[in-house]
Amino acid sequence: MEIFLFLGLAVFLILSPALWLRPGIHEKRRSALRVAARESGAAIRADKPPLEAVDGLVGYRWRYPQAAPGSDFTLVRDAHASDRLQEAMAGWRWRQAPLPPLSDDNERRLKEVLLALPDDALVVASAPQGLTLWWEESREAKAFEPSLRALVGLVDQLAGSGRHHK
Repeated sequence: MEIFLFLGLAVFLILSPALWLRPGIHEKRRSALRVAARESGAAIRADKPPLEAVDGLVGYRWRYPQAAPGSDFTLVRDAHASDRLQEAMAGWRWRQAPLPPLSDDNERRLKEVLLALPDDALVVASAPQGLTLWWEESREAKAFEPSLRALVGLVDQLAGSGRHHK
């Protein structure tokens, strides 16, 4: 009887590390999100996020075509922005207003996209090279699809809205 107990314990000790290495539900969900983002053309940014006080922000970045740079701006959710920053729309403030300014059409499209983003989307930043969404990856990939499509459409529309060097 003791031999079976000893063998059972040995098998458990051998298999337990393998069970710890299996991806959990959260990791599988995050992996599916990142695969969907990559398929939409985004790169996952692992560098320092623009909000130091918030842990766990991940950046999804879509590139503008090199010949059509985007406008330079940064938007931050109200809950993480200073009251001194100019309001862009309800719930969002400009940390940096667009340079050059966006056309009325581009600004309208940007506001539509901001409304479609999940609540944990905290920063939307555009630079001449690309548009980045900084968020906490709270949604399932399927639920995030409308936001992904909206962001890809916004990148397509904002391409060429930046300064052109001659």
